[in-house]
Amino acid sequence: MKHWPQLLIITLALVLMPTPGLAQKDDDQRKPRTTRKTEKLSPAVYEKITAAQEALDAKDLAKAASILDELLAKADGLNNYEQAQVYNFYAAVHYEQEQIDRTIEDYKSILRLGEGVPEQLRNNSLFRLAQLYFVREDYALSVRVLDQWMQQVESVRPEAHMLQAQAYYQLGDYDAAAPAAIAALQEAKRREQAPREQWLALLRAIYYEQGDYAKASRVLGELIAGWPSPNYYKQLAGMLGLMQLQEAQLAVMHAAYRAGMLESESDVLNMARLYMAEDAPYPAIDVIRDAMRSGMVEANAENLQLLAQAMALAKEYEQQIPVLERAAELSGDARQYVYLGQAQIALYDWAAAVDAFEQALSIGGLERPGSAYMQIGTAHYNLKRYGPARQAFKEAAAYSDYRDQATRWVAFVNQEVERERAMRGG
Repeated sequence: MKHWPQLLIITLALVLMPTPGLAQKDDDQRKPRTTRKTEKLSPAVYEKITAAQEALDAKDLAKAASILDELLAKADGLNNYEQAQVYNFYAAVHYEQEQIDRTIEDYKSILRLGEGVPEQLRNNSLFRLAQLYFVREDYALSVRVLDQWMQQVESVRPEAHMLQAQAYYQLGDYDAAAPAAIAALQEAKRREQAPREQWLALLRAIYYEQGDYAKASRVLGELIAGWPSPNYYKQLAGMLGLMQLQEAQLAVMHAAYRAGMLESESDVLNMARLYMAEDAPYPAIDVIRDAMRSGMVEANAENLQLLAQAMALAKEYEQQIPVLERAAELSGDARQYVYLGQAQIALYDWAAAVDAFEQALSIGGLERPGSAYMQIGTAHYNLKRYGPARQAFKEAAAYSDYRDQATRWVAFVNQEVERERAMRGG
């Protein structure tokens, strides 16, 4: 069924379909019509209908159906009103038996009857048909019957407008779905009824499908105000991201975090990444650390690496080192030792950097081993270890992407060795 999982849609177990009684009442006002003579139930039919009602209330569907079959067998002796009541009860029985097609036929039988059927019963039957067509996923027919029904009544309750909006949504006609959903909300306000969460969720979905992220965001704001949930916070943050409003997106995620609405590791890490993207590394550091302490975020190599990145952005290089050391130990991954070596270079800890890069090379699997040799050479050079530096640059020159650069470094180191030798007097 198209879009069904995403909708938070109203469950249509025909919640608007009460068990038919002798006198049904709907809150839709009928348009004024020419007065017609309404037929009545004869005492014998009334007695049978009452018995059918009692059986139906007791969930004895077989007995109820048997009573109705007996009545319908004498259909020639029944007036239109009596036949309409029989079909109305048939509809309730067939619906309880989950026989949707037969329920539809029952209501169509009522509509085929002429004079004598109360207008309210006819209108109710038309509306039930629209609901049943929706349940059967015949959304186009549901819309057509709803349109016909709306022409028969003076005011339409919000649930009916929303049913129409849902049908249009399922048809992919979002331009028609939006005004129907808005009409439902407006009618609810006129009746001083609070809007339902599912209605606003549907309107949000419609605006999203239309690509109107600004309106969808406003509806999400109402949903968060009335029914705060992690999903709504995340949806709003995502919507703001689609509009390139990263600061607002971050503010929403931060509010969700403070409200305890971020429930998963990925949510917390995504917020930390947002802080980093907005050049706010310190909150990112705090968020990751707090989540690791609480156990919400696992202190694995990947997450420790993200924490170290936030520290690098904050220029907290010394704090990085133990974090990167732990990540390298946990993973045994050559890349983690490269990250550690780079952090140690930033602190001018050349000897430790050499150890880290050599460990990375011994593990193997680096995409760019030439880079590791280049950095080892640089570290040795700064330690004035010219022989090991020259050897490291020669190793780097074996890789085509570093050949020219490494060859120049070898020449430079040779010159430096000669210069120092000359300064020592030969």
